[in-house]
Amino acid sequence: MTTRERIVETAIELFNTSGTRTVTTNHVAAAMGISPGNLYYHFRNKEEIIRAIFTQMHEVGAREYLAINAERGPGTAETMAETFVMIQRFNWRYRFFKRELTALIMADPLLGEQFVASHRANLAMVDAALERSIAQGFLVPLAEPVRKLLAEQVWMMTLFWLNYLEVGGEEVTDETLERGIDHLQLMLGAYLTDAAKPALQFRGRSA
Repeated sequence: MTTRERIVETAIELFNTSGTRTVTTNHVAAAMGISPGNLYYHFRNKEEIIRAIFTQMHEVGAREYLAINAERGPGTAETMAETFVMIQRFNWRYRFFKRELTALIMADPLLGEQFVASHRANLAMVDAALERSIAQGFLVPLAEPVRKLLAEQVWMMTLFWLNYLEVGGEEVTDETLERGIDHLQLMLGAYLTDAAKPALQFRGRSA
């Protein structure tokens, strides 16, 4: 692992524990056992570190999503369930960003641009997955405006489930992640074809 990569990983750990407001570049350097000057060779300030973390987030998320699609097949019920769990674990790894999302992107216009581009790309992937599910007979045909609204519902649920758990005082566990899958199942249930309904019984939980 390069020094730059170590800075990013150390910052993620510190931000998750203490938040971005109280953690400085000096804290990151001290935690790594390097001089502030060494850190500034790679990043001029904390904002650049946060942008680098977000770039990593986008790349890792896209790579893991494509890997699931390659293994399970695009648009399938199994892919939907596994993708949801992957994203929740992903969100937990970068939980400081989810907790501080609005403040971070409002404070840094460049980060805001990164987020909007990533958000739109991810929403488009969800919409494309629904379109494939319709083509493969998992979902009933939907008019494009309805399909896009459903894509937004699925993406909002996926993006903010961990936030919902935390602000409600619940721990992030396998059980609460499974409950999120149940919500996703309930959301999609009205649009399933008869042939697909047995396949979308996520781990046999909600019938």
